[in-house]
Amino acid sequence: MTVLLVIILFGILLAVETPIAFAVGIVAFVGLMITGIGNEAVSAQRVFAGMNSYSLLALPLFILAGNLLVAGGIIHRLVGFVDILVGRVRAGLAYVNLLANLLMAGLSGSATADTAALGSVMTPMMKQRGYSPDFAAALTISGAIVAPILPPSIIMVIYAIPTKLSIGALFFAGILPGLLIVLLLAIYIAFVAKRISPPVVSREREGSFIKATLDAIPVLIAPIIVVGGVRGGVFTATEAAAVLVAYALFLNMALYRSTDLKTLYGVFRESAITTATVMIVVGTSSLFAWFLAIENVPNAARALFTSLTDNPILFLVIVNVFLLVVGSFVDTVPAILIFVPILQPTAVAFGIDPIHFAIIVIVNLMIGLNTPPVGTNLFVISSVTGRPIGGIVRALLPLYVVKLAALAIITFVPFVSLWLPRAAGLIP
Repeated sequence: MTVLLVIILFGILLAVETPIAFAVGIVAFVGLMITGIGNEAVSAQRVFAGMNSYSLLALPLFILAGNLLVAGGIIHRLVGFVDILVGRVRAGLAYVNLLANLLMAGLSGSATADTAALGSVMTPMMKQRGYSPDFAAALTISGAIVAPILPPSIIMVIYAIPTKLSIGALFFAGILPGLLIVLLLAIYIAFVAKRISPPVVSREREGSFIKATLDAIPVLIAPIIVVGGVRGGVFTATEAAAVLVAYALFLNMALYRSTDLKTLYGVFRESAITTATVMIVVGTSSLFAWFLAIENVPNAARALFTSLTDNPILFLVIVNVFLLVVGSFVDTVPAILIFVPILQPTAVAFGIDPIHFAIIVIVNLMIGLNTPPVGTNLFVISSVTGRPIGGIVRALLPLYVVKLAALAIITFVPFVSLWLPRAAGLIP
């Protein structure tokens, strides 16, 4: 009965547009008060406990590193490099968009940051060369979803909070699924190249291949530092975040000299605000997860699913449909912190590897970022490009099919997610 009242209250709060962090905190506090277990002191302690985690130190550091690399004009060096590589083939600029997203994913760890940064660069460039601006916007946000799937992923750091999974194992588990999504999008572009792309025209290269490569190499080393350092046991994922910040500062302030002190202040300020926003959600969601555990909701959910089916494949189908709907209404961070404590134990009970299930959840929610009515990336790309959301969604329809095909492979072929972390010795 208490859980039902909490669900009704949660719906009311969302209906009156209460920020998700406060809505979650309010319903958890009210639920605990109804049960007689909680009070102000207990609730405050649980909120603080949810944020008091060594692993969470990686969160502000990865956010800061990504913002530093974006602010330093790194995106222009990456785009210039991949444009020289593949820009002259048919639909070359579409491939440039995908590859730039792939390279940026190894730097920022945020789909929203990649959407904003690449959308402001790639969409005007593609429009100038004769591509549909709606297709350019749709392709940009489709490629941007790999950022939280590939390391260094901010979302994976957050996922590790309620599940206690290894951040390093999650990083390695996301590499092949992220590459798979980019590969399938590239195959789609190859099939429709004549329809989406204007004829290739001869143009002067903006600088030589050697110059563009030398300019981009220091940037391309950044994700190698993170993955290689974690794999080699040089540092933990949290320490890797600090190393990445130091490297980003070196690139911006010493090597490229592309960031002045005023810009640097703005980057630190924006990173602090973003971190604070996320941490509020983390704290209140931790309180909510504690309330759910007290009310035995995870066990009830497991009993519900096992009463519906004893087939793990059918369970994964149900979860995929559920998460695709959730992702189109709820932002990624609260969705993970609210639903993962319920779904993860159930998945383990069905014999599904928790690392594999984590990748399934993250990919689902990333697709949700591009899905109306509340898909965050849709609003970001619409704001950056000035294009109406309806036109972008129409251009997205065939790309949804491609991403759902990738999701199906990731869901039903565990090898894609588990081979690398096993090969790296991060999971048995």
